[in-house]
Order: sequence, then C-alpha cells, then structure tokens
Amino acid sequence: MCRLLGVVSRSSRSLPQAVPAELPLFTALSERHKDGWGVAWYGDAPGARTPLVLRATDTALASNSYGEAVEAAHGEVMTVHLRRASVGLALELRNTHPFVHGEVSFSHNGQFDLSEELRERILARGGRRPEGTTDSELFFSLVTAWAAEDAARGAGDLDGLSGVAWARAVQRAAAELTGWTLELFGRVPESLNCLLTTPDALVAFAAHDPAQAPTDQPPEVYELRYRVEDVRVLVSSTGYPQEGFATLAQGGAIAVARGTLEVTQLAPLYAPEAVAPR
Repeated sequence: MCRLLGVVSRSSRSLPQAVPAELPLFTALSERHKDGWGVAWYGDAPGARTPLVLRATDTALASNSYGEAVEAAHGEVMTVHLRRASVGLALELRNTHPFVHGEVSFSHNGQFDLSEELRERILARGGRRPEGTTDSELFFSLVTAWAAEDAARGAGDLDGLSGVAWARAVQRAAAELTGWTLELFGRVPESLNCLLTTPDALVAFAAHDPAQAPTDQPPEVYELRYRVEDVRVLVSSTGYPQEGFATLAQGGAIAVARGTLEVTQLAPLYAPEAVAPR
C-alpha cells in the first residue's frame, strides 16, 4: 500500500508553493509508507514534454534527497508517491514509482495477486516492458497497451493522446486486469488506485476492494480524493485532514487539463464491489 499526491496548477510553481499546507502532512505519512519515494514533474523550458523524475528507496520523512527533490520540482503538473512495498517485492530503485514511458509518468497505490500466467498474459498484450518486478509496472504495461490501441485507431502515437484518452485506457486496463484476477485467483485486486501524468494533464483512477483493506487502517484508507480550486486541482490519498475534498467514485476516473484546470469525469466501467465474489 502506498500514498499518492498530484496537483495541476494554473501557473508554474514549485511543489511546496503548489501544495504548501498539504505537502508536510502528506510527507508525514511516510512514517508508515517508508519504502521509498518518487517525485515527477515537467520542466518549464519551452517544449519540455519528458517527465523529470527523482526517486529513492529511503524514507521521505528522514531523507535529505526527498527534501531536495520537492524543492527542485517546479511546473504545472506534479506528482509525489510514497511507497510501502508489497510483501516479497524488493526495495530497489527500479521498483520505485513513478514509472516513465515516453511523455507519461505512472504511480500506483495497491496490489493484486500475481502469477507467472498473469504476468505472461499482460506482457502478451504488447505494452511497456517492465524494468522491475512490481505488479504496479505490469498494470502500467497493460495501460500502455490499451493506450496504443487507441492511438493506432487514430493513426497516431501515444504522445498525441489526450488526458481523457489516457483515463479511458486506465479504466479499460483495470477492467481487464480485474477479470483476469477473478478468473485466476477468485478475487479482485486489492486496489488499482493510480495517478498518470502527461505534459498536458493529470489522470486519477480509483478502484479498490474494501474487503481486502488492511484491518489496522480506517475504512477510507484506499479512497482517492480531489479538490477543485481556482488556482489548482489537487488529488490525494487519505491520511490527513481533507476538508472540501470529493471522493473519486469506485471505477471512476478524472482527467485534469493543464492550463484550463478543466476536470473531465469519466463514469465507471465497473465497480470492484459489483464483481467481487461473496
């Protein structure tokens, strides 16, 4: 289980300026989510479209490098990930979020059952090849496979896809992955919450099975929430006070446009509790 934070600002600013009240509270969550951190943003240089990423395997709250990373992050679209590694997954830099593919970054909060058969099914779809051993990268691989199909229909490439198109690709990947885990393991993923960024948008997706949530955590531990303001749109995992935040619907997604801050809501393709066996 991990923690996610994403922000789209109306103008370019540093990460501490974009989330001045929330960032210290969010960072404090690394006392529990202590297995690494990552920060992603897009630079201010004209034409800058490749995400800049800094990450490490230490605990954010006690890391000088983390402090330097959040100070270095400067732009309109930024994300932070705090990792709590799934059991059995190595604490290696290659397993630390966010992951990058071309112009896109991806961070995941949750886990799902994994076997060699499921891994082979995902990789056979032809998406991004994982560099590490996490289930999260396999989820990202499936997202890129769906996105590539969408791009091919428009005779384009992934870099030309809109935030809404990427949001739909995430939803379709989550639905396919959920079907496979039900078939192979008899249960849905614990959580597929994620943030995805492009140079022009922030995408947030929420799907989790309350029955699999940690028993020592509050019921809302896997909720993904967002707040729309005049100067920014903020998306965050729970764990600190979030007055004025709305909760992203199960199976739902939003795409936040850079510049206009327009929030497009995508209706759920499915809800995990509707397909989970009882």
